[in-house]
Amino acid sequence: MSHKSDEALAVYINKFYSPQDLKISRKIFSNQTDNDGTCMIYLRLRRYNPQTRKDEKEKKIPTGVRVKPKSWSSKKGEVLKSDFEWQNKNRIIQEKESDIRKYISSPDIDYVFAQLKKEEFVLIEQVFPTPRLLKYQKNLVHYIEEYYNRRKKLGHAAGTVKEFKTLMNRVKSFDDDKDRITFLKDINLLWSDDFELWMTEKGYSTGTIEKTYTILKTVLIYFYERRKQLNIQLSEEFTYKSFKRGEKSRNEPNPMTYEQVLFLLNYRFSDDEKHFENLRKMVLIQCFTGCRYDDIKKFRPSHFKEKGWLKYKPTKTTRYDINVAQPLNKYADALFKEVEYNTSSYKMQNQPYNRAIKAMLENLAQKDECKKLKFKTNHTSHNFRDTFISQAVQSGVNFKSILQWVGQSSYTIMDRYIHLSPEFNKREMQKLYKQKRKPHTVIQQ
Repeated sequence: MSHKSDEALAVYINKFYSPQDLKISRKIFSNQTDNDGTCMIYLRLRRYNPQTRKDEKEKKIPTGVRVKPKSWSSKKGEVLKSDFEWQNKNRIIQEKESDIRKYISSPDIDYVFAQLKKEEFVLIEQVFPTPRLLKYQKNLVHYIEEYYNRRKKLGHAAGTVKEFKTLMNRVKSFDDDKDRITFLKDINLLWSDDFELWMTEKGYSTGTIEKTYTILKTVLIYFYERRKQLNIQLSEEFTYKSFKRGEKSRNEPNPMTYEQVLFLLNYRFSDDEKHFENLRKMVLIQCFTGCRYDDIKKFRPSHFKEKGWLKYKPTKTTRYDINVAQPLNKYADALFKEVEYNTSSYKMQNQPYNRAIKAMLENLAQKDECKKLKFKTNHTSHNFRDTFISQAVQSGVNFKSILQWVGQSSYTIMDRYIHLSPEFNKREMQKLYKQKRKPHTVIQQ
């Protein structure tokens, strides 16, 4: 990048990097002491390149604070109490670092108002050219990132929040390939044409494209409603029906069979396979309650206050105020009782959980006693929720009860499961004529 002008460099940096890519650490050089044995404390600025996964640029900004090496903690990056002025010195360092971060992340702030010196401004611009250098205007990627951070701070479900980061990276890649920067004022039907074509050429499915647009519209609606206060140029074209592309995918359920679930319930892994035991119980809790992965580890005695019942708010739908009220079956109750109705010990994260599920099922599929059961190895954490719902449907359980048990509000969710069992429709027809009925009496006029 050395051959590029400052402005070209700033365009590149602001296009592909975010303020989170700037690393700031506190450092002293113990071999650079003065006559008093003290050395300067610096703020070390490094720019991280997410593409190469390396630090590309580095500069040091002096804080004006000096300390003796023995009174400095490199690990904590602060002055120790052995220094008489440790509190004041740490405050100065913290304020200087805060000013730099504020300057980097604020699109309209001037370095003078950020209380930075001219020489500090020059050093920062060399590491991370700020939006100010370009008479900066926030682009779509920055707005998505801002919305993503907001949802994260509000404590929304990690899986949901992650979707916004995925969108941000997708738009970054789109801009990269097109050698452009998308601003909110650029969002219209022609932009949508380009974005759809790019995703199609990249091999994204129509379902993924539809989901990308759904998430994008969530972000755009948020800022469109605040456009006057934020002085944002954003047309209403993104609200047109033709703006959104793709088709909502219909994921077919992939449940375990009743026989497989009962086998897993009664099976115990050998001593050299003990690492599968907790996993087995997590899977069974999902199979016998229909709960999502996000909720497995959240159950506490308070969720079982009413004897024989499990009541909780699903993590994924917390903001919709949806409640689960489920009478415990004997299998679920036994699993919860084993951990004293506290599942906090089941702490496995989602991706390791899915990898472990695959490993466990591959292990079972190879065992002689499991050959007839034909365990699949492509199950994921969501498929055990499928298992509970499909078995409830096939058993003829009232749909309204199933929805209440699993925390759903729409009957369309049941459509995915009815076709699993042709016998289900046969049984329903048999119910209609199970008992002989008296013929209707025809009333003579």
